[in-house]
Amino acid sequence: MENENQKQPQERGAAQQNESNNNNRDMDSDCKVGKEKRGMSVEMEDEREGEKGDDDDTPDLLGAKLYVNPRGGKTGLVNIGNTCFLNASLQALMHCPPVVGMLLTNMSDLKRFRKARMSQRMERKFHLVQEFMLLLRKLWSGRYLACSPKELYRDAVTLNPAFRGYGHHDAHEFIYCVLDCIHEALMIKCEYDFDEAREEKKRRGGEGEGREKKEPSSDQDGEAKEKKPENARPTEFSIVSDLFKGKMRSDVTCPNCASVSIKGDTFLDLSLEIPQDPKLKKVQEERGDKAMTNVQQGFFYSLTNMIGLTSPPLSLETLLHSFCTSSDLDDHNLYRCEKCNQRVDANTVLSITTLPEVMWITIKRFSYHHYGSKVGRHVIFPLKDLDMKPYLHESLQGSSLETKYDLFGVVRHSGGLSGGHYVAYARSHVTGHWYSFDDRHATQVTSEHVQNQQAYILMYVRKPNVERRKEATGGVMGDDSPAEAAAAAAVDGDEAASSEGAAATNCPQESCYLVSKYWRRKCQYMSNPGPIDNRILCCGHGVPLPSSERFSLSFPVSQRRWATLQKTHGGGPPIRADSKAMCPKCESQRIRTREKRSIILLERQCKTNGCAKCWYLVDEVWMKEWRDFIYGAEHRPGPITNSNLFDEHDKIRSGLEPAKDYRGLREPVWRELQHIYGGGPPIIREKISIYGPAVSPGKSAEKSDRRPKPMELTNSNKD
Repeated sequence: MENENQKQPQERGAAQQNESNNNNRDMDSDCKVGKEKRGMSVEMEDEREGEKGDDDDTPDLLGAKLYVNPRGGKTGLVNIGNTCFLNASLQALMHCPPVVGMLLTNMSDLKRFRKARMSQRMERKFHLVQEFMLLLRKLWSGRYLACSPKELYRDAVTLNPAFRGYGHHDAHEFIYCVLDCIHEALMIKCEYDFDEAREEKKRRGGEGEGREKKEPSSDQDGEAKEKKPENARPTEFSIVSDLFKGKMRSDVTCPNCASVSIKGDTFLDLSLEIPQDPKLKKVQEERGDKAMTNVQQGFFYSLTNMIGLTSPPLSLETLLHSFCTSSDLDDHNLYRCEKCNQRVDANTVLSITTLPEVMWITIKRFSYHHYGSKVGRHVIFPLKDLDMKPYLHESLQGSSLETKYDLFGVVRHSGGLSGGHYVAYARSHVTGHWYSFDDRHATQVTSEHVQNQQAYILMYVRKPNVERRKEATGGVMGDDSPAEAAAAAAVDGDEAASSEGAAATNCPQESCYLVSKYWRRKCQYMSNPGPIDNRILCCGHGVPLPSSERFSLSFPVSQRRWATLQKTHGGGPPIRADSKAMCPKCESQRIRTREKRSIILLERQCKTNGCAKCWYLVDEVWMKEWRDFIYGAEHRPGPITNSNLFDEHDKIRSGLEPAKDYRGLREPVWRELQHIYGGGPPIIREKISIYGPAVSPGKSAEKSDRRPKPMELTNSNKD
């Protein structure tokens, strides 16, 4: 967001429009110049879904090679009209090592997330994610000096009109927008809620024979059914929730009755305020001198601090300690105690209970009191080994969690509320070098230069323990280095489904177990992949998917390696490669769907092409049973029977009404239902009136208006 203070508002808008047009016009030539400088052909086409790589490379293997490309990650982004907020945000996200690895090797699976019927808004989100992944592949290909995010920006503006125009926008909000789109477009929904403890109890015989099960009391039945264990795995997740989602805890203490209310919440980023002197004194009182910043400054800065022209810098650790320091809920935000039922000035303390893989920290530099202002106080942040252990809840202080983080991205905002500019600084996970990204200009900088910046957004990634990683993965990665493992472990779905894929693991297919590819990617690019999650390989009832579906989502491991992984990580469920189990409930649902589509298609054909001008009348009781089955009932209807329409003398009953006692079907629909269920007899009328004259459909006419015998129903049942 470049300043144009010397221009009048009208001239400024025209100048920005001209600059946008010039940027769009020069975009192609700029990319071509980058190709020429790197010794590449000018006529080379942009990399889309069929990017040019090795002929034998699958999309996943090509993505794994780009992940370890030392020439990648040095591409700028064209400013298409005050879009420096977008460029800086994308550069920070596209240099996040887990995001780069998991999305570059996920191109082949992108099509399975696309649903046949999507809303217009969901379609736009999916298209934004496609553009993000294609732009990510361009950025790490090393073939461009600059690329244009024009298509991605168009989708973002459509989804969020607040980003429209040439005004000043927030990079923090745009990152939220992109992550929300990735989360919803690439969301994995697991209907099967696998509980390892419950399955283990089943294997051991549950609670044992003769032992009475303790039933919840009547007033607690609802809570007992709805309550889930705290460590239950989510049924809906994506790479965004797996990488960025953390959990915090709020302890609110009532000063009257001393009761403590505990509330948990999730977060994608930590928004830290820059504390003032009164808050700093409270931080020092509660958390000690270790929470304070101790920086040696020169005489000039000490003098300016003394007279109030500047403020001494604060460390990021001090801001985090301030975040976890207790605060009072004042008159504007009183707390109603659940125990004494009074509104009181309570005391609240925040702490972190689950650390995310990627720690996204936003420093609140913008104040909107009165006319608004920007806080320019410098915050010192570490490049390596940011330890988050002091900010965990006290119950986790003695745990062996990995709590250290390394910085990989910084977003700086220069200027004020009325105008400014965003610049991103990012570290290459391949070379370890830092680069400055000022729109289309990418320049290598020193780490000291990065630390001197006035940071607005900081992005850290958890530092893995290499020895523990090697022991925990049980050889799945094949190497200690995530980068080398990524290049060697991209397995094509069809190859994994074949016997050669099983032979690659040195085990016959009948003795192999399957592990989901998604969990394998988590092993490669995350420091803590969590328990094995094979729920994606099962239907909603816990039965393995058909082999044609599950092999494209998994890869085989030997029985010994599976035992090692299961012992180290837990999770499951275990799925053998040669499993041929069929889920009766899913098969029943497939039958329902097939019948419903067949009947709908026949009805449409009758309306479009026409059919015999006669109606087959069917008892409404049987039709209701069939409709209930089609829409989910477990009971499958028996043979078609019109017995209720006849009296004891085999004559049509009197007083029958259409839609209440019987329905009319066209001949093709009747033939299809009779072929599936059998039964009868056919009652054929020219109109939907059972008291009209009986008609014959021609050569296919059958003797009608006769009560069926039980033997006929039995013999005609084709089910």
